[in-house]
Amino acid sequence: MESDDELIAIVSMECRLPQADGVEEFWRKLVAGESAISDLTDAEVAAAGVPADQRSRPDYVKRAGVLDGLAEFDSTYFGYSPREADILDVQQRLMLESSVSLLERANIDPHRTRQRIGVFAGSGMSTYLFGALRRRDLVESLGEMVIRHGNDKDFLATRTSYKLNLRGPSVNVQTACSTGLVAVHSAVQSLLLDECDAAIAGAVHVRLPQQAGYRHQVGGVLSPDGVCRPFDSGANGTVFTNGIGLVLLKRLRDAVADGDEVHAVIAASAVNNDGAEKVSFTAPSVSGQVDVLSDALQISGAKQTDIAYIEAHGTGTALGDPIEIEAIKQAYGLDGDPCGIGSLKGNFGHLNIAAGIIGLIKAALVLKHKYVPPTVNVDEVNPALELDGSRYFVTTEGLPLDRDTDNWVGVSAFGMGGTNGHVILKSFEPDPAKAADGPATVPGAAEGPSVLTFSARSEAALRNQAAALADHLAAHPDTSLAAAAYTLREGRTLHPYRASLAAVDRAEAITRLRAGRYHRGAEADPAGIAFVFAGQGTQRRAMGAALTATNEHFARRLDEAVDAVNEHTDFDVRAHLGPDGEVDGIDTSVAQPLLFAVEYALATSLIDAGVRPGHVLGHSLGEIVAATVAGVFDLPTAAALVATRARLMGRCPSGAMLAVDRLDAFADLLAGGDLVVAATNSPAQHVLSGTHEAVEAAAARAADAGVRHQRLATSHAFHSPLMRDAAEAFREFLGTVTLHAPRIPLVSNITGRLLTEYEARSPHYWADHLLRPVDFAGSMETLREAGVRRFVEIGPGRSMSNLVRANLASESGPGLDLAQTLGEPEHEEESFADAVALGWAVDPEVPIEEYASAPRMVPLPTYAFERHVHWVEPVLGFGTEDVSAPATPAPATPAPSAPAPAPASAPVAAPSATPADDDLDGPTEEIRKVVAKVFETFLGGPAADHDREFFELGGNSLMAIQLINKLRETFELDFSVRDFYENSSVAATTNVIKSLLLQEPARV
Repeated sequence: MESDDELIAIVSMECRLPQADGVEEFWRKLVAGESAISDLTDAEVAAAGVPADQRSRPDYVKRAGVLDGLAEFDSTYFGYSPREADILDVQQRLMLESSVSLLERANIDPHRTRQRIGVFAGSGMSTYLFGALRRRDLVESLGEMVIRHGNDKDFLATRTSYKLNLRGPSVNVQTACSTGLVAVHSAVQSLLLDECDAAIAGAVHVRLPQQAGYRHQVGGVLSPDGVCRPFDSGANGTVFTNGIGLVLLKRLRDAVADGDEVHAVIAASAVNNDGAEKVSFTAPSVSGQVDVLSDALQISGAKQTDIAYIEAHGTGTALGDPIEIEAIKQAYGLDGDPCGIGSLKGNFGHLNIAAGIIGLIKAALVLKHKYVPPTVNVDEVNPALELDGSRYFVTTEGLPLDRDTDNWVGVSAFGMGGTNGHVILKSFEPDPAKAADGPATVPGAAEGPSVLTFSARSEAALRNQAAALADHLAAHPDTSLAAAAYTLREGRTLHPYRASLAAVDRAEAITRLRAGRYHRGAEADPAGIAFVFAGQGTQRRAMGAALTATNEHFARRLDEAVDAVNEHTDFDVRAHLGPDGEVDGIDTSVAQPLLFAVEYALATSLIDAGVRPGHVLGHSLGEIVAATVAGVFDLPTAAALVATRARLMGRCPSGAMLAVDRLDAFADLLAGGDLVVAATNSPAQHVLSGTHEAVEAAAARAADAGVRHQRLATSHAFHSPLMRDAAEAFREFLGTVTLHAPRIPLVSNITGRLLTEYEARSPHYWADHLLRPVDFAGSMETLREAGVRRFVEIGPGRSMSNLVRANLASESGPGLDLAQTLGEPEHEEESFADAVALGWAVDPEVPIEEYASAPRMVPLPTYAFERHVHWVEPVLGFGTEDVSAPATPAPATPAPSAPAPAPASAPVAAPSATPADDDLDGPTEEIRKVVAKVFETFLGGPAADHDREFFELGGNSLMAIQLINKLRETFELDFSVRDFYENSSVAATTNVIKSLLLQEPARV
């Protein structure tokens, strides 16, 4: 190509091949010189349907390249019902899953990107179709059109574009064995014409049954022993195998600007056809190959001698190999530097439709690693190639490339029927001056907390995502956590099940991921977050100091609160916030304003960050802060209120408090009035309050009765009659201020219920707050009944988190989610970031850019598909026998089919209960059962939620027509298409049918 503006970058690659599930395994196998073709047992060949008289013939070859897990597919991810997934061609399944992985390797979220992404791909003829069409039950339930659509290669590219939301050109390419490389050429042309900004290009080929083997014919193209020997003197045929290969292409200038990893650069591509000047339709042509190689070379601007290696078509046939070598010599010349020639078909066999794209991926890896793997199965180079004395040689051993210069390689693919493709690649070394904003990792740079986010289509897949991310971080110690967070935020699709965590280093992130200690959220779970405000006694030295130094929002809010409180105190709250500030043993009149200022700043800065509570509650003083955040008091009023409250409480007679784990031992002491229950924190934690003498007696009683107990470091008996004078004076003060109804649901300490508007605006309520016991356990029960399972502790330490956990001990598994805003003193910034992470898990609109930004993205694991068996037993050849069910088990460990999913583009709705039998009258229930059974027939699984629409459950319009006809036939009535589309759930359809049977209008 004439200029850099016409160069095309390969920015990601993906493949699935026999014994190589991914690009990394593919390269390892090439470098090791290993073969992926395996021997088949007679039992495997018999199970594939090969009759005994055929498989026992001496010319029947029992060898094949077998793809593992072919029966498994993540139908949920792509919004397929189990039944439709069962009949979808395995090639189309591989294309869908591999395309997702390809885009994620390039860190592209197709649902958010503005790039127009094209698809240029081809597949083999679907042999999976033969088995599906023999299943009468499938044909009758789904209809022949649905089955054909799921297997017709015409829909390979467009199905991928539809399911992945890709908006560039979507074109099928079919040129037999050169398909994959011609697809690349087509994508290159589309990019050069500015029809798209990125393009998926490649091909897939799967012939079923995989373990069938084949019969060798003398003079044919198939190897008599199942071994492909490219360029060997004993080359006598090839072996067709299965696999998929895809690349993602961009204009080089765009790839560099986007900070993409460039594996190699396409300098030129060319395509032609042999025409009629050859022996037969299937025979190769020297002149056609010479022309296509020469065209590509001329376009590339390279000299003949620049090409250091050619990944040849190299089928290992006596006719094809000499013709290809002759074409290379004519196109690239005989004189000049040595040039290696190799072929991967010795390792993986002939991948048919996908042969050219796999050759291109190998060539790109050669340039990336600057190493040519050995061509295997070459004992003696075929003398008919006439390589002696030329500059060409077969790479029978590994060949290092020059690391100090640009390297050029060529790739060829020739299709039966004469369509030839040739691509010239060159190596790429990024210019640091042109890299997008510099490197992603700055060695030795200290990182603040990073928020890692990931999501999936199911809870199980979410766990797999966490495990894969942990393994990757452990295996790549140079990965910047900030860059990983940025990649996860910008380069991954957001799915209904979400997870997040904050960490300051890789080790912590790995530990939390592997232990499952990350925050969870889901579209089907609308329950929000409760802010829990700590009470007096939780204060600590320099609380908030570390966060103030790094979080300007918190620092601003803290200044705002301190200034407001200082208006009503005779001391400066700031004097107690620094590292030298005194907090131990300070008077109540100091402790409460101090704690109020910090907690108010924490809550409001967290709300500023986008984390909005659905409920608020607090413990004693904490309820005053909660009420302020909820809008009962404005900040000036709250500051005056807290300062007054603290001063009045500090003037009360001194007393003591004792925490105990049960109350039965203190009944007589409590009856006297000098000892009261000040708080019920949980079923196993109570606080007694009273005079010093009463608490001493209670402590002695506890010791005698074996009751666990602990004296609290307080100077007063809070929430006891000793606070009566303060309560009366406080009531008078409250009569001078304006109180409001809470804007956020506020749970009362006193009642354990949601605070009413009357209570919120009543001076008596807030005055009695000093006297009445704290019913924290009751407050938690109210939140439990409301479905709240996520809590953010507002205040220093973890005391409130421990109380929440104690009250919800039976739900302390994945359902209970806790975060602190000021955890350990040395981790304040991380704790606050983790609270933001919890907010994101609940609401992904919470901005996390502050904790997930980097100069560029980095490679991370691709989506961990949750695959289930979806399989129709294949048949050998063009069988005509009718069957109703598979005759033999699927070639994998059976797993239950995935539940009926929501479409990929729709959110997962919260399931509603299926109507109980006693909720419906007899006739309606009978109709509903029949309708549900029909739905199950088409969806391949139970319609567990009778209120969800047919299309939400994975149905499509073609299936709907078949279902409507089945309903008409079953109930012998005219059930219209419109009736179904407007009422497509089991419940709504039942009502329509019942009305039609009764000949009265439907009420739906």
